[in-house]
Amino acid sequence: MKRPDIDEAMVRELVDGPARRRPPEPEWRDTLTNWRASVDRVPEPPILADCPPLNVELAWDDPRFLYHGSMRPVRTPAINTALKVVKVQLQANAKREAGRIGVIIEGPRNTGKTALMQYIGRHYEMRLNELYERDENRIPVIALSVPAQGRGGSRNWAAAFAYFLGLHRDGGSDPTGAICHVMRHSGTKLVLIDGIERLRPGADVEQSFAFLEHISDETGATFVYCGRGSRSIVDPMTRDRETKLEVDEDPWGDHPVLVTSRLGYDQRGKDHFRRIMHEFDKDLRLFHHEPGDLTKLSPILHTRSKGYLRAASQLICQAAQKAMLSKEERITEDLIDSLAVGRAIAI
Repeated sequence: MKRPDIDEAMVRELVDGPARRRPPEPEWRDTLTNWRASVDRVPEPPILADCPPLNVELAWDDPRFLYHGSMRPVRTPAINTALKVVKVQLQANAKREAGRIGVIIEGPRNTGKTALMQYIGRHYEMRLNELYERDENRIPVIALSVPAQGRGGSRNWAAAFAYFLGLHRDGGSDPTGAICHVMRHSGTKLVLIDGIERLRPGADVEQSFAFLEHISDETGATFVYCGRGSRSIVDPMTRDRETKLEVDEDPWGDHPVLVTSRLGYDQRGKDHFRRIMHEFDKDLRLFHHEPGDLTKLSPILHTRSKGYLRAASQLICQAAQKAMLSKEERITEDLIDSLAVGRAIAI
């Protein structure tokens, strides 16, 4: 098994084809090429002076309109905390041949677990590129989702790693050795595993963690596991289950756990939500936007989104795009109230 002898520029040309207009699509991060592209692509808010004026009809692929469809991630208090926790683990694991522990991210639906994990990975790789310059032979981060079950209920983890790394498979050969070789010699330090809740109790989870533990032992990588209820899945596979616990002893293992949640309506939740809205406010690029418009609407957005950042992001982005289409170019309470997010519509 060997890595393909084709550079990334050629791969992108093959995938993207010649420059031409195409419908917008998500930014996939399922391969090394796509992951690196997401690390390099830092979305900056457009400069209004460079955008078409208001009297020009808005095109469906207008860059400012597309920008407001998702906007860039804002650095929340949760992200700041998570970055510190993962940094400590990476530093502690850096020279260890054994005895490494990873990090677990868990929380309810729609609380930003995947976005948080991807932010951590992108931030780590960007920092390495800043400190040591970009190196095409360095692969500091691998980002995977739990692969689908195949015949017999097994999951082909080796194929998932190989696919991300761009390794050619020679017939039915096992690529695990080649994966470990590439990860070792490419300086892979962080492996992100999303969708842990897909693992089923019993043989599925045991076989999966046997493989992941082997990869960690052979490469020295730190693993971040992400998913709903992931602590109850990961912890039993990564701690001593043989020694009987003492009375009232904490049953959990040593992996630090980052728990995401919606932002509640207590004062702490309100303050955090307002800070996040302030960050979104600074990134809006609407002609009639006044600094602080969105921050003032924080209580309305908090109630409407119920404190879930997915809903809040949808409300803000849809409001911004609707403001552009209507030529209002400003987010108001009435505009937010007109959106369908979270509402039942009689038709």
